[in-house]
Amino acid sequence: MDFSGDFPALAPKERQIRYAGHADSAIYSLYAADLAKLYDAELQRRGLGGVVLAYRSGIGNNVNFAKSLFDEVIERGDCVVVCLDVSKFFDNISHAILKANLIGLLGGSKLPKDWLKIFIRLSNYEYVTKEDLGPVVGKIRKRHICDVETFRTKVRPLIKKHGADHGIPQGTPLSGLFANISMLGLDEHAHRVMTDLGGSYRRYSDDIALVFPDAAQVASAMDGITQALLEHHLAINEKKTCTSHVQQVGTMQTVTGDDLQYLGFTYDGRRILVRPGSMTNFYAQMKRGIRQYIKGAKKKGVAADAIRKRVPIGRFTHWGDDRNFVQYVYKASEIMKSPEMKRQLRRHVPIFDRQWAKMMTKYYGV
Repeated sequence: MDFSGDFPALAPKERQIRYAGHADSAIYSLYAADLAKLYDAELQRRGLGGVVLAYRSGIGNNVNFAKSLFDEVIERGDCVVVCLDVSKFFDNISHAILKANLIGLLGGSKLPKDWLKIFIRLSNYEYVTKEDLGPVVGKIRKRHICDVETFRTKVRPLIKKHGADHGIPQGTPLSGLFANISMLGLDEHAHRVMTDLGGSYRRYSDDIALVFPDAAQVASAMDGITQALLEHHLAINEKKTCTSHVQQVGTMQTVTGDDLQYLGFTYDGRRILVRPGSMTNFYAQMKRGIRQYIKGAKKKGVAADAIRKRVPIGRFTHWGDDRNFVQYVYKASEIMKSPEMKRQLRRHVPIFDRQWAKMMTKYYGV
């Protein structure tokens, strides 16, 4: 794949993130720490410790989880893998199911008073959008968006209330844990169905992967899981459903049907690679980031020979810190024992240098 030209913007996965205020966030974090222990214990009791993957600490990350799926596929030889995406997962979580499961975890016949207040705050939450805040407080540059008086007189009237019987905010310290708790019954049901078929079930937030030993099992099992999702007021995003048929041919495997993709990685029967869309996104971000950086320096009056190139180098090359995309791919390459991943990025430095030179010429004439 040629990454030397311009890159189209990929359609972003729309997520309405709702961040909690500082005080609320601290309270939610405290309650989440205690609840997570109860939830993990319940997962172990139900035999779901290796099934629910997201929003849990100490069990690995998406690289490990994708490797686990691909390792299973490689070991099985012949199988069918169905990857599903739950449509608008957080927006459609049932308050009734979440509350019932939460009561079950905490014990008793109803929520304790403190937990009831927490539940109400997250189910019937209040929020202000950035779009509404803009005309009132201007561009948000700091953690504290305004003073107390501005909040009382100008921001408070903008507050909206979520009045539906479903949906929780995505972005608070309790959001992921609450989402997992709401899925306890479904996870147990789907895991049992797939285990009985000799297959497997795993869920990373709204991304579900099902492995079937036999293609003949797929239709009826999918009908049952689809129905279980509907009973949880959730639905499958049909546009993102991928069905991959894996067949062992000698010492190699072939993958037909849809590409086998999971958590940002692909497996074609021979190699594990970074998803092409992620690569396209990275190079588009690199070009855009360099352009904005140099344009901003010019606007601030920074001389051409005074621009600190190390800042974008840190963001977009292997010389950067452990959190950038290149270092992430390099680590994934080692974990998955896939040197081909590093080769996907073999031209990232020349592409960086060309974009840097192009933008310096455009904005500084050098």
